[in-house]
Amino acid sequence: MRMETVNILGVPVAGMTKDEVLEWIRIMVEQRKPRHVVTANAEIIYKAYREEEFFKLLAKADLITPDGSGVMGAARLLGKHLPQRVTGIDLTQEIFRVGEEKKWSLYFLGAGPEVVKKAVLNTLSLHNHLNIVGYHHGYFSQQENDQVVSKIKQAKPDILLVALGAPKQELFIQEYLKDMQVPVSIGVGGTFDVLAGTAKRAPVLLQNLGLEWLYRLVKEPKRYKRMLALPKFVGAVLKSRMKTKNSSK
Repeated sequence: MRMETVNILGVPVAGMTKDEVLEWIRIMVEQRKPRHVVTANAEIIYKAYREEEFFKLLAKADLITPDGSGVMGAARLLGKHLPQRVTGIDLTQEIFRVGEEKKWSLYFLGAGPEVVKKAVLNTLSLHNHLNIVGYHHGYFSQQENDQVVSKIKQAKPDILLVALGAPKQELFIQEYLKDMQVPVSIGVGGTFDVLAGTAKRAPVLLQNLGLEWLYRLVKEPKRYKRMLALPKFVGAVLKSRMKTKNSSK
């Protein structure tokens, strides 16, 4: 399947709609070869820009989608086009819808014990025929990694949803991708909190205006330190644009 990408600070972000990403996932599930999907917001891309090891990790991912208005805006600053924001929560909910029809099996990994359990129960209440073959909370130690991986291997899901937060979820997926032998593993951030009802998404209007980050900041003021990465990210993108312009003269 042909994939066009937009280079943002060296990170190749897929220029695909949600429907195209779902089609890509369908093909990968059929192929049965382990693949890693990153739903990348500005914070993740800026971390890759600043940290070489994390940059190398993202370079190994099979698909990187634009999760957040910051990434969409960065593409516009660079004179490029990304057709649609593909966030972890939106992609997950679409996977539930298509998964029922395609009979995909899913495994949930991440969040607190009660949160992940509630996320599974709430999901099944809305998608009665969805095949969730297992779940495990995200509060496990490094020493327990092999045990968690073994449980996932035994469950044999088509899709693994990993909600450990960035960069932990990306590190976990890459380290155990071949061991788990799951066709599609996706880092989905705080998705389970939303599914469980312990966190709320911004109203649709704010989502469409690209102000979901502001809603989260108002709801969780302690996030302000993380939000400081956004203006730095924009500055790095502008610097990148200037370099490109100067080199083309």
